[in-house]
Amino acid sequence: MLEDCLESLIKQTHLPDEIIVVDNASTDNTKEIVALFSSRDPELVEGESRSLNSSRRARTIAPTLPIKYILEKKIGIPYARNRGINEAKGSILLMLDDDCVADKFWVERMVEAHKNYPKAWAIQGRTYSLPKNGMYSLLVESDRLLWLLSYKKKLLTLNKMKSFFSKDFKSETTIFTCDTKNFSVKTSYLINHKLSFDTQFSRGSDTDFGWQILQKKGLIMFYPHATVGHWERSSLTQFLEQYWHIGRTDAKIVDKWKTPSLASNIPRLKTLFALFLFCQHLNQLHRLPILVILLFLDRLYRINGWFNEKITISFAKH
Repeated sequence: MLEDCLESLIKQTHLPDEIIVVDNASTDNTKEIVALFSSRDPELVEGESRSLNSSRRARTIAPTLPIKYILEKKIGIPYARNRGINEAKGSILLMLDDDCVADKFWVERMVEAHKNYPKAWAIQGRTYSLPKNGMYSLLVESDRLLWLLSYKKKLLTLNKMKSFFSKDFKSETTIFTCDTKNFSVKTSYLINHKLSFDTQFSRGSDTDFGWQILQKKGLIMFYPHATVGHWERSSLTQFLEQYWHIGRTDAKIVDKWKTPSLASNIPRLKTLFALFLFCQHLNQLHRLPILVILLFLDRLYRINGWFNEKITISFAKH
């Protein structure tokens, strides 16, 4: 996945000034993959890829941009992101996960968004789930879009909600959260307001990061033209584990920011209706019964994770 992610960055219409890969004490061949893209010798790139037995050989590319490998031994996403922030030198910092593939216009449109909205501290791009029309992808993407709707300043009408599920949706709007798998922020605001990712969050530190920006009266813009694809979990076990952690994150956010949360983990008519509209738009209504079952399962695991974390927090305080 990292190989595909880096290739998508090399193919950008607007090349980034630097790419920083933070290896969070992994046990795979992350460093070797980065080395492939650091080499300017196409034959060496091809040869090294064979020696790694990569599922996809690195293409014969002579990269024209610097890729910096950083090893962060403190395990945890917040530690990795903070290290990346400290290493970055540019005025605009773009964030992307290694299981994502950026559209070739991603960097160009992120830069464009900051020019269009000079008062915005951060820009949130639009993420699509991969594989396209996969069972888990459909549910996660529907959930992600509903999540965005819940953080908009104004609620959408029925017709606008239908258009929101379309890839042609072009509305640029203020939102109250962020998702760092497709995100950018001006480094001046990070420095001036001492913003960083809270290391108390094993997951969900980006949600907390959004709250930090809002607490300091910062502006986050949703810019749907900056797009990336994200590979979703490929098994039921991984899928449900992910939502259990989401429930835990919600509980930690409630504890820190005193916001209502448990109700958002319970399926409501709006959730079911949004899923129906989403499936209708993609001609996937035949999958709706199974998706509804998965929806109730993921909410069950969210609630379980929520109460689990609440108990942990309660014990820690006493």
